[in-house]
Amino acid sequence: MGSVPLSVFEHIVVLMLENRSLDNILGWLYDPAYKFPLPPDKTFNGVYGKNLSNPKLDGTPVPVDKESNPTQPNPDPGEPYEDVYCQLYGVKTVPALAQVPPNPPQPPPMNGFVYNYTVQKHQPTPETIMKCLTPDLVPVLSHLAYHYGACDNWFCSIPTQTLCNRSFLHAGTSSGYVDNGGSDGILFVNNTPTIFNLLPAAGRSWKIFCASWTITSLALLTQVKLWDFYFQDGYFLHMHDFFHAASQRGGLPHYSFIEPIYIDSLIWGPENDMHPEAEPYELYGPSNAEYGELLVYRIYQAVRQSPDWEKTMLIILFDEHGGTFDHVQPPAAVPPGGSVLQPSYPGYSGFEFNRLGLRVPAIIISPYTDEQTILHEIYDHTVVPKTVATCFGLPNGQLGQREAAAPDLGLALTRNTPRSDLPLIPEPAIKDPTLEKRALAFENALLHSGWKPLSELQMRILAGAVRRLGAPPAVREDVSQITTALEADRLLMKIQWELARQKRDRARS
Repeated sequence: MGSVPLSVFEHIVVLMLENRSLDNILGWLYDPAYKFPLPPDKTFNGVYGKNLSNPKLDGTPVPVDKESNPTQPNPDPGEPYEDVYCQLYGVKTVPALAQVPPNPPQPPPMNGFVYNYTVQKHQPTPETIMKCLTPDLVPVLSHLAYHYGACDNWFCSIPTQTLCNRSFLHAGTSSGYVDNGGSDGILFVNNTPTIFNLLPAAGRSWKIFCASWTITSLALLTQVKLWDFYFQDGYFLHMHDFFHAASQRGGLPHYSFIEPIYIDSLIWGPENDMHPEAEPYELYGPSNAEYGELLVYRIYQAVRQSPDWEKTMLIILFDEHGGTFDHVQPPAAVPPGGSVLQPSYPGYSGFEFNRLGLRVPAIIISPYTDEQTILHEIYDHTVVPKTVATCFGLPNGQLGQREAAAPDLGLALTRNTPRSDLPLIPEPAIKDPTLEKRALAFENALLHSGWKPLSELQMRILAGAVRRLGAPPAVREDVSQITTALEADRLLMKIQWELARQKRDRARS
């Protein structure tokens, strides 16, 4: 427990980005070559000062290095459950899901990142996966980690890809699933209650703010208990609504969850979730970590300049490591309990949910958090609903055994009085594309065959928007025929408009 209770906050804001390990984003944070000195009485478990490497297929060691390009790694590393097993255990051939040992020996040697990147992507330069971004490439995240709080033992909830890990953040479980396909191979969905369902019963408010089409909210598409809220006013809003709410005293809800742009859009702009580039052709150029930096900067500035700054905690997270290198062995975990898949059921893996995934960046920003607060406690994503529950007086353990056993973020509160200083957080040099640049992107898409193909996750988002939410026949196109960001943007616009019409019709009836 810190110096003040979590109940000092009236607002908790969470931004979850995509697919980066702690080493990949903050590994070089306290390298003396940069401007973030580490006091002698503190430690931070990054890559600086360590002799870390992974072998190539021929056995040649590849040491950890510094990355100077914010669009790397490109192409995207492997991230499914099978690939993560190979990365942890140095397995050179990616097995089928059913062939992954549910309880491999512990701890893992963490020596298969180069193998997996070489084999899975046929990558001629596998050294890329051992390169970690330097603080000058991610200055916003680096400054925030330095000037507020950083966790060096925050692990994603399970050793796999995006959707199941995000489900632990919302619901404390993924109901036995370990991949994005779920039971039908289209899109994982979870049918248990979420933190969003618990808050209203305690008289607390929540909103999900989307940087793109609200229909692309991964929380919405994967959590069945949220579907009805989409047709009610005030739950799924856009980023401009967040910025406006933050500028008003009492304008933010008790809990705000922010979702970035997952798919390039001519309307909303380039992907800014920090997910490494998954395809060889691009609408705005390769996926660029600097766009995520810009989003983080704007969110932080809105919170810091809010009249409710002294009552607000901002948490910046990544959902999973996405195949990028991290050197720390994942520890054991409390299984969430609840649903257990049977071996004959689609999506069964045998995984017992008794160990965590890899480390991810986690930055805690609040007026009660001192500069250079470094938390070494073992955390996973269920710490977020536990913190929300503690802050707003919800009963413990309503989201399963993992959430019940999770600590909260009380240790991040190291002060008795709020800070009044204003740390200098550099504004990213990159800017959102102007209308002229967006028009040029559209023209290029029309003139050339190189429209940006959709990644596996983006295809699942599109399929989920069409199939899971019951889009009407007028927009229920064959999703398998939609393969580019431009086509997806057009279809998502149609779905959004049609669902808005349905919402108006419900309100009138």
